[in-house]
Amino acid sequence: MKPFRFCPACGTAIAEPEPERGSTCPSCSRTWYRNPAPTVGAVIVRDGKALIARRGTDPHEGRFDSPGGFLEAGEDALAGLRREIREELGVGIDVDPSDYIDATVHTYGDEDDYVLALSFAARLVSGRPQANDDVADIRWVGPDELDDVEWAWEHNREDTRRALQRGT
Repeated sequence: MKPFRFCPACGTAIAEPEPERGSTCPSCSRTWYRNPAPTVGAVIVRDGKALIARRGTDPHEGRFDSPGGFLEAGEDALAGLRREIREELGVGIDVDPSDYIDATVHTYGDEDDYVLALSFAARLVSGRPQANDDVADIRWVGPDELDDVEWAWEHNREDTRRALQRGT
């Protein structure tokens, strides 16, 4: 999210935020931060290959990433991951997120909003994945194909590499 130009509490103009300290309102003294929105993604591994999803919408439409998405307010990360997987890969899909991989903060979209991307390695428990919702296509890739994929974000490539190395 872009930094506030006006205090959301009292409407007074506020300065650009300092990198790690936010912006403090000169009128009501409340401080506002550019906090990242939490997202979750799963690197689903089966038979030495990882499932990747072609994005059907912007940002980065047509590029690949791990299936997943934004958490809802108050939602448990693993419950949100399972919800996102069902939305993107079909309602009959269930995964077991067996291993935490990484957390990365990066920008998202035209506004350069910050997101906190939590990545998990997972195994398919039930169902047959298919492109659904905002996923245009899915593909299974092996470790030797990762550098040939056009990724939406570099951390997706590295998280996929880590999950495949672990053999989840």
